[in-house]
This record gives sequence, structure tokens and C-alpha cells, in this order.
Amino acid sequence: MAGNSSGTELMVPTVSDVIYRYTWNIRKYARNTHKRDSFDSPPFEFNINGILTKWNMGIRFWKGPEGKKLPNPVVLCLNLLSCGISEPEQIKIRFQFAIYNEEIKQWEMCHVSRTVLQLQTTQDMLSIGYRDLSILERHIEPRKGDVSLFVKLQLVQTEAERNSLYQDLGRLLNSQAGDIIICCDDGQEFQAHTDILRCRSPVLAYMISLKDENNRLDLHDMSGDMVQEILRYIYTDHVDNLDTLASSLLAAADRLKLPGLKVLCERSLLETITPESVASLLLLADQFNCEPLKKAALAYCEDNATSIKKTLAWKVMEIVNPDLFMEACEAGLGSSISSNLDSLPSDTDLNSLS
Repeated sequence: MAGNSSGTELMVPTVSDVIYRYTWNIRKYARNTHKRDSFDSPPFEFNINGILTKWNMGIRFWKGPEGKKLPNPVVLCLNLLSCGISEPEQIKIRFQFAIYNEEIKQWEMCHVSRTVLQLQTTQDMLSIGYRDLSILERHIEPRKGDVSLFVKLQLVQTEAERNSLYQDLGRLLNSQAGDIIICCDDGQEFQAHTDILRCRSPVLAYMISLKDENNRLDLHDMSGDMVQEILRYIYTDHVDNLDTLASSLLAAADRLKLPGLKVLCERSLLETITPESVASLLLLADQFNCEPLKKAALAYCEDNATSIKKTLAWKVMEIVNPDLFMEACEAGLGSSISSNLDSLPSDTDLNSLS
């Protein structure tokens, strides 16, 4: 559907039925970064229901205090190069970047971004959005130095958005006209619909079969914010606050048997790996059997062995999951973490935290 010279027009019930994907392979990226100030993809066109758009992706570099180009993070951009449309129309645009991890042979997904545009016929370039992205050794093809990126792009006409299934179900959830009340640990309560809950989660279906005579379902180990996002996902397949709740929602998704929510959380956490967080994410991935997250965290350990921080999580891992600790060391940390554990809290200190 997309390419350097794509001119095919698709006729579909609504624009929102189609998600485009454009893959950009940057040849010899590793060899050319010191020579070039920018990279731009070939233009690609989408023509659907009479809306003709031309796009490209670009990479720009930040500069340090002395004006020197910084290799990371780069700025990955999505640009609308031109648009042809019979009459101006408001369109919602959703897009998501990803970068290919050559070591684990999987795409590392960025967060979904959204914006609203008044589309009209124009030949002027418009920047739609950007994000900072670190291009590390694991992303570089070892023989040729290539880097692969892609963008998923969805155009949503506002009328179609307003009448989509997920919007209708979202309004149903917000109507507070359900037949069961869900009670949270902070006193918040939400109304929901037993048939929808049963269809989405076998665990909730079983809990509903045991509900009390007042049609109340107790989730007293979850906060209202957590339950609100779980219900939003159950009704609409969307989550609004993944950036702050991904770890907690991952555990809840595993417990409630919501595999789609678990995947969303895992993808979000892939983007948050840092020297300070990698140990905690390894523990989380191992506990809930998130193999892509675990592989990405181990690859991060290998690439960033010298910058891994000596956090409490490493001490906890060595005590409660020594096999995982050894796996991390074998991935590239060597004895660097183990040799520094003396500076971390002792077992007595750990016991005092419990």
C-alpha cells in the first residue's frame, strides 16, 4: 500500500479501516552519521477515498552546548509533503514509529502519537510529529551498518471516529448504566456490563459467577486509576496512561488473562529501558513470562554494561532469582554488577524494608 511511487487508490467504508505501514531502510547509516547532518526517506504516497497524501520520514541531530552534533538521541520526524483533497476536512492522524533490533530480530515499538489536522490541498511541507530515539549497536546491521525504521500511519475522519465501535463502547462505559459495580481499594466504584467483562476475561467471568447478591465485584487490591484503565481497554482496546501505569497494568493483565493489554504494556516498557530501570524490568519480564521484554533488557545489558547502575533491584535479583542474575551477567555484564554489590544494601537492610 505504500512505497516510493505508490499511486494506488483504495476504496474502503472509512479511512480509519486502513493502517499504512512504511519501512525505511537507511543503508550504511553507521558509516555516514559523521558525514551527514540529516537523513530523509524517499517520499511515499497514500491515496484513499479521494484523499491523496505524500509523506516522508526524516532524522535530525541535536547539538551540544558547543554546537557539536550529538550521535544520540536523534530526532525522528514524520512530515506531510503535500495533500490533495476535494474540500477541506478535519482528519485525526495516528502514527507509531518503530526501530528494528538486529540482535533479537524484533521491532521495538514507540508510543502511539495522535494529532488533528485540517487537511486541504497544499504543496507545502508540514511537520506532523517527532520523537527522540536512540539508535544503538543492537539496531545496526553488523555487516553493512544499515538501520531499519518504520512508521504505521492511520487517517481517521472525524465522523467515522465519532461512530466507530470503540467510541460507542467507550460511551457505553462512561454512561454508568451497567449491571454490575466494581469496587476498588481506594473507594472508587465503576459500573460495567457483565456480558462484556465475561467475553473479554475468563478470570472476570469466573469472579462474576461468584459475585454477591448486590451485584458488586470487589477488586480491592487495585486502585481506581488501574481499574479505570483496565475497563477502558476491555471496552475500547485503548489505554490512556501507559507511560505511568505500564508495570502495574502488566501484572493486572497477566492476572486477569488479558493478553492484548499485556502486549501493549510490554511494548511500552520496551521504550523505558535505562541503566536505572533495566534490572527491575528484567525481574518483571521474568515474573510474567514476557519474552520480548526480557530479550530486549538482556540485549540492553550487553550494549550498556559500563553504564548499568548499581540499584537495589540487582541485589534483590541476586537473592530471589539467582538464575536470572547469572543470565544478565552472562549477557555482557560480567562481574561488574556482582563486584559492586558491597555498595548496595545488605540482607539485613533488605529485610527491614519488608
